[in-house]
Amino acid sequence: MVKRCIGIDIGSSYLRAVQVSRSAEEFHIEKTFSTQTRRSTDSPSEILRSLVRQQGFDRRADVAISMPHEAVFLRNLEADFADLQQIQAHTPSVLEDNFPIQPDEIITQIYSHRRLSDDRFSILTAAISRESLQERLNLLAEAHLRPKLVDAAIFAIHSAVVINHREVTTGVAVIAYVDQRCLALAVVQDGSILFVRNIPIASLSDDNANIMQEQIAELLSREVEITWRKVFGAEVDGNFRIYLAVGANVSDGLEAFLEEKLLCQTIIVDPYIRVKSHTDSNTDLTMCVAEGLALRVLAPEETKGLNFLEADDANIKPTLDLRKELVVCAILTGAIAFFWVVGLFMRLYRLETNYARIENETRELFQNTLPEEKNIVSPLAQLEQKLQSSKKDYQLFASFHPNSLSPLEVLQSITLNRPLQANLRVDDLLIAADTVRVSGTCDSFESVYQWQRLLQDLPGITGVDVQDVQRQPQSGAVHFAIVLSSAGMVPK
Repeated sequence: MVKRCIGIDIGSSYLRAVQVSRSAEEFHIEKTFSTQTRRSTDSPSEILRSLVRQQGFDRRADVAISMPHEAVFLRNLEADFADLQQIQAHTPSVLEDNFPIQPDEIITQIYSHRRLSDDRFSILTAAISRESLQERLNLLAEAHLRPKLVDAAIFAIHSAVVINHREVTTGVAVIAYVDQRCLALAVVQDGSILFVRNIPIASLSDDNANIMQEQIAELLSREVEITWRKVFGAEVDGNFRIYLAVGANVSDGLEAFLEEKLLCQTIIVDPYIRVKSHTDSNTDLTMCVAEGLALRVLAPEETKGLNFLEADDANIKPTLDLRKELVVCAILTGAIAFFWVVGLFMRLYRLETNYARIENETRELFQNTLPEEKNIVSPLAQLEQKLQSSKKDYQLFASFHPNSLSPLEVLQSITLNRPLQANLRVDDLLIAADTVRVSGTCDSFESVYQWQRLLQDLPGITGVDVQDVQRQPQSGAVHFAIVLSSAGMVPK
């Protein structure tokens, strides 16, 4: 099963995003994105929306984001066991004198604590304000993103170092993150952070690269010495490693400057040692924060940090703009009503068109069927009247045969069933509703009665009566009349 997470690092003048996938124990960078946001027209929410729409990031992936450096306050608080329990319970009154945030606005979370003596502890605690958290969440909500993790940048850097530089989990080390406006230091022992400092950076001279490297090296060496004395109560002995992560292009030559100042091994954090990349961005070392955020979600068993969403039940739902929602609903309702009315008119138009076509076809059929009719008022009614009249006329002739034979079929049956040797001549044939009268002449009386016997065998004939049989004196021919009758006939 492949899991994905998008880590998003938003700075004062940049936005970086990394999509990392995990399959079993393998990590892969699938997508990277980086852009400057120095202009007033650069909208972070629009850039975030473009990650899915234009850059091809997976909209189903989890999202992790960091808080701004200046919004996160980190303290190593010394407290007894009772205070430790209150801090763990997020009691604001215990922390109101330690952070520049109003007690009802403070959101805190403990990263770790270590015992200093029998009843004293050093507690590494992070705090942010509800307002700053909500601002960050609203920014994501505008881009239709909902984060699963909100962490501090230094803990994301620590996760990237732990995953890619496994040797950091043994011994003492310092993790340093240098950005254009901030220096973050973390003292690490056996892979766990003991002490963290966020130090604002004043403007650096970027006219000369060497001068800028020297300034950063001087600042780093001084702050590392101060931090070391604070944590261990001793001077720096050089028996440690510095893992240097950069948020800007300031790494060239910085490694040598630091080793010269502190006499210790300096390692530039490489985010591509264990996390393989499918992209061509293997030289971009500024992705450490974004990558570390994604690794915090994908590898919780190997990384450790904070999640301000879980602290003090922070509200992760975007603020509802009721007026905006009502306007959107009104627009959608109006659009639905408009298209419904348009659909009705289109359907009515199609029905009227079909009706006119059928009416024209009916009129044309009427004219072709009854060309003698010149007065056309209602073609269907007139056709129906004509059919009824024709039906009555037809029934007069079609009612004789019990199987509803037509007059022609009756005539055919009579003609076919006549004596072959007799010289029969039919002078008159009258077909009525129940009877058929045939009159004619033949050569002998026997021929008449022979034809009578043949006609009696016809289906449906109930009687064959020979009438007016007599021989004519002048010609010697026998004149006759035969009446055929039938009952129960059903006309067609």
